[in-house]
Amino acid sequence: MLDELKSAVEFAHLLPRYREIISVLRKHGFGELLKLLVLQKLIGVDEAALEAEIAREELLPVRVRLALEELGPTFIKFGQVLSSRRDLISDDLYFELCKLQDNVPVFDGTLAKAIVETELGQPVKSLFSSFTLKPVAGASVAQVHKAKLRNGKKVAIKIQRPDIRKVMDLDLAILSDLAHFAEKHVNELSGINPVGVVKEFSATMLKELDFNHEAENAIRFRKQFEGNPDIKVPQIYREFSTERVLTMEFISGLSVSDPEALREADIDTVALAESLTDLIYQQVLDFGFFHGDPHPGNMYVLPGGVVGLIDYGMMGSFTPSFRSNIAQLLAGLAKDDHKQVMSAILEVTEERYTEEPAKMLAEVEAFSELHLSDSLKDINLGKVLNKLLELLRHNRLRMNGSFYLGIKALAQIEAIGRTLDPDLNFIQQGEPYARRMIEGKYQFPHVSQVIGRLVTGGLDFLEEFPADFRNLYQRIKAGKLNIPIEHKINPEGFEPMRQTLHSVANLMAMAILAASVLICSSILILAAAPPVFWGISLFGFLGLIWGAIMGMRIALHIWKHGGL
Repeated sequence: MLDELKSAVEFAHLLPRYREIISVLRKHGFGELLKLLVLQKLIGVDEAALEAEIAREELLPVRVRLALEELGPTFIKFGQVLSSRRDLISDDLYFELCKLQDNVPVFDGTLAKAIVETELGQPVKSLFSSFTLKPVAGASVAQVHKAKLRNGKKVAIKIQRPDIRKVMDLDLAILSDLAHFAEKHVNELSGINPVGVVKEFSATMLKELDFNHEAENAIRFRKQFEGNPDIKVPQIYREFSTERVLTMEFISGLSVSDPEALREADIDTVALAESLTDLIYQQVLDFGFFHGDPHPGNMYVLPGGVVGLIDYGMMGSFTPSFRSNIAQLLAGLAKDDHKQVMSAILEVTEERYTEEPAKMLAEVEAFSELHLSDSLKDINLGKVLNKLLELLRHNRLRMNGSFYLGIKALAQIEAIGRTLDPDLNFIQQGEPYARRMIEGKYQFPHVSQVIGRLVTGGLDFLEEFPADFRNLYQRIKAGKLNIPIEHKINPEGFEPMRQTLHSVANLMAMAILAASVLICSSILILAAAPPVFWGISLFGFLGLIWGAIMGMRIALHIWKHGGL
C-alpha cells in the first residue's frame, strides 16, 4: 500500500512535465508514439486528432532533432550522447543528432553573480578585480562569464544554471519510466536495451553536473600534455571552484573550422591538420585518456597554430590492453590484413569471440574490398569504423561502450583535419602510433613488468594455496562441502516446465482436498451427524458425492494425459 501511494505521489510530481513532453511530441508529429504509450489521455486528445497530426513534411530524423531541441537541456544532451552510439541509430538520425545545438537562453548575469558568491562564500568584488555580468557563452548546463583575478590573470567562470539539477532529475526520472515501458512493451526497441542506455546517460549527466569531476579531468589532461607546445589546456583554479562553479584560465582564438581566416592570420592549415591528428592519436593510443567531444565549438586556434581545448565534462579512457587492440585494428586496416582486422575487432567486443569465424572473416574481406580498396589518403577512418559497427551488429556482437566515444572523437578530428587539408592522410599518420603501441608490448620494460606481476602473483598463490587446500580437504572429509550451481534458462524454454509444475501442483492439491472431503464425509455418516434423512447424514452424503466428483475429474485428467 505504501509503495503504491509513493508511486502515485511521484507520478503526480512528474505529471506537469509529462504534459509538456507530450505537447512537444504532438507538435512534431509523434502521434503514433503517443498512441503506443497510451499517453494522449493525459492531455485529453482523442485518437482522431492524433491521426490527423501524424503526417508531417519533415523526415523523421529531422522531427526527432527538433523535438529534442524544444524539450530542453536534458533531452538535448541525451541526443548528443546518443549520436556517439552508432550501434543504436541509423545514419540519417546520426547526422541530424550531430546538428543538435544548446539553444537555451542565457540567464540573468546578476543571478550568476549571486550563485558565485553563494558557492565561494565571499562577495565577487573581494574574489575578482572584475566580473562581466554579460555571459560570453551559454549552454544547456551552464554559462560562462569572463572575470579577472586579483593578480591580473583573465579567467573564465563556468556557472551552473539555477535549478538545473532539479530539472535534470525530473527528466531523467521520466526517461527511465519511458525506457522501462519501451523495453517491456515495444519489441522493436527492446533489442537496443533502452533501460541500459538511459542508465549510462544518467550516470554521464550526473558526472557532468559535478564540476569537481570536470576540474579533475582538465588537470589530468593538462598534466599528460605538459611541455607539448602544440596544445594549450587551461589552468584550473581549484580555490575558486566548487561543484557548481568552475574557474579556469581564459582561452580565446580563431575558429578551427574557418580555414580562410586561419590563413589570413598566417597559420599553416596543413600543419595544423597534422598537429590535430597527432594530438588525437596521442590521446587515444599513447595516454588512453581523451577528449570525448572535440568539436569546433570546444576548440580554438591560438597564435602560432597552437590548439586550445576547453570543456572537459565528457572524457573517454582506454586500458592499455584495449589501446593495444585498437592499435592492432588500425595497423590491420593500414596493411589491409583481414585476419588481423577480424582478430582486433573481436578483442574489443564484449563477447571476444564469434560462433561463425569463417563467415565473419568472409564479411571482413568483403568489407575491406568495399571500403579499403582506395589509397589510404582517400579512406575516411571515421566512416570505416562506423561501418565496422554495422558488421558487428550483423554478427550479434556488442562493442565495449567506451569505444563509441573513441570513434566519435577520431571522426570529429578527422572531419576538422580534412576541412583544413583535403589531402590529409589520417590513417597513415596514425600508423607510427599504432606500431609503437604494438612494439611496446614486446620491449624489455613492458615484458619485465609483466614478468614481475606474474612472479608476485605466483608467490602470493604459493603462499596461500596450502592453507586453502587444507581447508577444502577438511570440509570434504567432514561432508560439509556445498557446491552452488547456477544455471541460466532461456525464458521461452522455461515456460513449458513452469506450466507443467503448475499443473502437477494443482492436481496434488485437488487430490488432497478430495481425500479430505471423502474422509470427513464418511466420519459424518458414521456419526449420524444431523440433519439425518433415512438414517443418513445429509452433509456426509453431499460430501461423498462432491468427493467422488473430484476424484473422477482427477482420474479423467490423468487418463487424458496418458496416465492410468
